[in-house]
Amino acid sequence: MSYLRKIEWDIIPDNKPKVIRNCPKCGKRTLFLNTEKFRVNANKNLIDIWLIYQCSKCKSTWNMTLYERIKPRDINHEVYEKFLANDKELVDTYGFDISLHNRNKAELLWDSIGYHVNSQEIEFSEKENEQEIKISCKYPIQLRVDKLLSQQLNVSRSQIKKIYQNGLIYSSQEEKLLNSKVKDGMKIYLKCSMEQLSQLNGE
Repeated sequence: MSYLRKIEWDIIPDNKPKVIRNCPKCGKRTLFLNTEKFRVNANKNLIDIWLIYQCSKCKSTWNMTLYERIKPRDINHEVYEKFLANDKELVDTYGFDISLHNRNKAELLWDSIGYHVNSQEIEFSEKENEQEIKISCKYPIQLRVDKLLSQQLNVSRSQIKKIYQNGLIYSSQEEKLLNSKVKDGMKIYLKCSMEQLSQLNGE
């Protein structure tokens, strides 16, 4: 019987990326850890907001600029309250922001991030012998597609490459799929069953 399976992989980071930057106290570039805390300073009619990092060696802190000298009316009140409460989702939003770290001359270390994948079947229909995998990835963790497929399908990366070259793995969104970074909303199609994958891995 032919069928179509639609599966969603929700990729969830286990931790925040570390950053590397110059530490004035250490006198060299060191690793800084996200403290998951904001600092908000109101100076007369202007507001400054920072995300606080801490040097992994000397424990000195560095405030990464998020907003500088802005007027209270320029920031949503609900968001402002989340800054004051050190809202976890807001910490994640800024902690994974690549352009923000670039502006602050801080390099994000993507290899320092662990992650796990929640997989669920969202649809099953008698249509064609194919699996559609939809990726949900809220934060840009810089994970390569071939690495994700290898881990999730329990098949070596060399076998993933072989399956791809045979046209059994593809995506209409990415020309060089296996070398691409995982993106939110990406769809990957697999034209072989899990049993066939197991056989390939045993070769």
